[in-house]
Amino acid sequence: MKQENEKNSLESGLNNDIDEQAVAWFIRLQADNVSGEEKASFLLWLNQDDLHRETFNEISKLWGDAGLLQALGQAAEKHRIAPQKKTASIYFKLPLAMAACLALTFLLRNELAILMQGDYSTRVGERKTVYFDDGSTAMLNTDSSIAVSMEGPQRGVELLKGEVYFEVKPDPNRPFIVQADHSTTRVLGTRFFVHEKSGSDEVKVVSGRVEVSDRGALKQPQILHDREAVSINADGLGETRILDSALATSWVNGFLVFENAPLESVINQIRRYRTGVVVYKDNTLRELKINGRINLRESDDMLKVLGKNLSVKMTYLTDWLVIVG
Repeated sequence: MKQENEKNSLESGLNNDIDEQAVAWFIRLQADNVSGEEKASFLLWLNQDDLHRETFNEISKLWGDAGLLQALGQAAEKHRIAPQKKTASIYFKLPLAMAACLALTFLLRNELAILMQGDYSTRVGERKTVYFDDGSTAMLNTDSSIAVSMEGPQRGVELLKGEVYFEVKPDPNRPFIVQADHSTTRVLGTRFFVHEKSGSDEVKVVSGRVEVSDRGALKQPQILHDREAVSINADGLGETRILDSALATSWVNGFLVFENAPLESVINQIRRYRTGVVVYKDNTLRELKINGRINLRESDDMLKVLGKNLSVKMTYLTDWLVIVG
């Protein structure tokens, strides 16, 4: 009876979904203070059904995923069960804690610097349009920030983070210049995107013409025309390519539109509008080709909407952690 009570206590707050039960047991078994009764209860649960064993094995295989580690911590807090690696000694934990503090300090310092420099910003899931005095506009995508300088012989915008769509009014005497981490984009009048990613920038032209150069002046500038794009990183400019997908540009109309796009690409776009981690049970699902359209006004529910239209299971272990498959 006590074993059954232990089992019921662990699964309190969870529904009957086997994925959630498997994760709950996995987190609990990482602790140092697992009782004999709990171990017996786990073995009883494991042997109730072959599906229990298969699901637990799949969760165990995902244990090496860094994003899942963080998400499991969130799940542990929600269900009041503490994950703690048995092999970790105090000497190993201390450097990790110091490294985590340093990383957090660096992150907060970087975000504070962006907050202090930025004239316009958006939160995760938010979009905002800025109207300049010269008639040009800038639409900020989710989690983006810009600093603006419209005085003097040139009009300037610095992309501090995220992605912005620009519609620039022509003025031959005052060029419009956008600077990002790795790139400088010069334009007289056009419609284009600048996206600052982790380790690279991306410039995409809808119509008109822009000159793109890398800030290190490692390569000759490139001229982009209608429906052309280029990526720029620390090594300079990449090869010009044709924009053949609406997925990367459709957000300006309030939707994510995907045509024969890999599931992973679509989910990566959705993740920009929500916090949390998505992990895959089956890596082959990443390449599953899908078609559709999702309303960005439903940013919190986009994964649920996507799941309803696919024959793929999406399990919400917490609001922060979703398992695909």
